[in-house]
Amino acid sequence: MNSQKSLNYRVLAILILALLSSPFNTALAQWQIPPELEPQVSVLSDQQLEFITSGAVFDYMPERQLEHELATREADSLRNMIDDVMALARQMGYDPARDMGAAPLNLTSDYFNRRMQPTLEPLRELKREPGPFSVHRYLFPKSGVPTFGGASVAIWPEDLSAGKVDVAIIGVPSNMSSGRRDAGFAPNEMRALNTLTAPDVQSLLKPFDVLSVVDYGNFYVDNMNIERSLEHVAARVAETSRAGAVPMLVGGDTSVLYPAVEGVARVRGSGTFGLLHFGAHPDVERSGDHTISDTQAVFRLLDENVVKGSETVKVGLRGPAVDLETLRWLRSKEVRYHTMAEIERRGFDRVAKRVLREVDRGPGAFFVSIDVSVIDPSEMVAAGRLQPRGLRLAEVARAIRHVCASKEIVGFEITDLAPMLDYSRLSVANANALLNACLAGMAVRKAGLDPDFVHPVALDHGQ
Repeated sequence: MNSQKSLNYRVLAILILALLSSPFNTALAQWQIPPELEPQVSVLSDQQLEFITSGAVFDYMPERQLEHELATREADSLRNMIDDVMALARQMGYDPARDMGAAPLNLTSDYFNRRMQPTLEPLRELKREPGPFSVHRYLFPKSGVPTFGGASVAIWPEDLSAGKVDVAIIGVPSNMSSGRRDAGFAPNEMRALNTLTAPDVQSLLKPFDVLSVVDYGNFYVDNMNIERSLEHVAARVAETSRAGAVPMLVGGDTSVLYPAVEGVARVRGSGTFGLLHFGAHPDVERSGDHTISDTQAVFRLLDENVVKGSETVKVGLRGPAVDLETLRWLRSKEVRYHTMAEIERRGFDRVAKRVLREVDRGPGAFFVSIDVSVIDPSEMVAAGRLQPRGLRLAEVARAIRHVCASKEIVGFEITDLAPMLDYSRLSVANANALLNACLAGMAVRKAGLDPDFVHPVALDHGQ
């Protein structure tokens, strides 16, 4: 009995010491030795006993395995085994006398983050007149350098101004936020699949004939520094908008939404345009330790008054982030939100009319944002943050076309397409269809047609 009390006091003392100071990277939780195993652990040294009762041992083996080893090993074998695990812990743990506290960076290096440094002014004295230019070998752009819809290329803001460019399509291959990752490849995949130039089936207009559209290349992102990336994208978007072109961004993950809208606001003014956002996710997470990811993009725009809540419309909400607290917060910000519960109860056509009324009553200009998660996985399996029970492609495309035909569009973005998740490339084709829907609407507006105009020949065969 006295030996049992002695062991218990010994274990208690060691646990106190372990809490005060331990050479190991221990778990905070202590481990209580099962009563039936106390005779076995009595053969261990004080240091070995500290190692297992502090919980440090569980970084290297599960609890059930430890119990098995204690119950089945002879004394010498048990001590040797614990010594081996402790030796491993010493090698794996952090030792200030042996290990660097941080990886050193040479912040004075000329090459640090050089990828994101714009070309210096003297190197921009090009041997050509400013304006868009073709990078295709043949009259019909079937080969050469892939561009969005086979469009000509622009590099500098002066190209946009000289060419009187209406729309600059830009890739932003960011791949740093939540969800299934592959969004960084979306811009090039959408370029490669040339399904962007389809005529508008209602008006029979060809968007690329009516609008001056260019491929404005990609805006670089720094995969080691998302804050730097967002600021760089915002600055380049502002530069594009200032040159008179509508920035049409192809992401990339949905963290791109913040710099896209912020960049336009630097030119147009905060609160001067509305935001129409199609997506499954509210993206208003408010309790994180930063506000730069996709899950916080809309929160940051509203919190910083870049856009007004009363002029923000969200469509297609569903999934785990759509809870009572979040919807109440959106209400407090006067956001017009439309969940899949509303759409399933009332029907999409009825909800779409409500959405279009809200947009029509809003400001004269809108930024349109598409997170491809809004589309049902049957037509968009390559959504980085996929959610079942979504909208149909035709439904979303029809609504986008109407808005882009009835309102001045100051910016557009499509995000969260992860092409590797769909080897059929159907998701890429459907993402291009959504982008095409806005281009068709903008062409209808520029041509002076009513948003609901349908060419008689398209409506009836006349036979």
